[in-house]
Amino acid sequence: MRQIIPTPAARRSAGTPTLRSLVAAVVDELQRQAADSDRPLPQLTIDVAVDHQLPADVAALRSLLERGLGEAVRATAASATMARNAEVVITSVQYSDRLELEIADSGPARAERQATGGLFGDGMAADGARSLLDRLAAVVRLDDCPEGGVALTLSIPLAVARRAAA
Repeated sequence: MRQIIPTPAARRSAGTPTLRSLVAAVVDELQRQAADSDRPLPQLTIDVAVDHQLPADVAALRSLLERGLGEAVRATAASATMARNAEVVITSVQYSDRLELEIADSGPARAERQATGGLFGDGMAADGARSLLDRLAAVVRLDDCPEGGVALTLSIPLAVARRAAA
């Protein structure tokens, strides 16, 4: 029996979630929350290809996205002046062995956030993010952006995603 593997366009048309649709749903929810609370929201840019593989544990990835984007939005909205010029960019790159999803913001630098206890990576063990990373076999990396702000990169092995989906 021959197995037919649908193209990314066919999966989208069949209603199967994609990485891009998952990121867009999380961003939409942030925008709704901001509108309900009348707080400023930074410019949110999604640069995620429609054909990037979605890990098998969608719930874990969604939760990590919510935490990472929430932290980026809080950091960039620290002051009214910063919020007007703030930006958060979500990008993805798929390699043969892993998917990297990056959330970069124009907020304060890493050292400044660590001093106030407001950096995503510092509280992972305490707030459950560590178990979410373990479920995806993901690694998180935090870097200062050259123009200011922090880039959070989730590196998710694709072999684990494929094995979990099987």
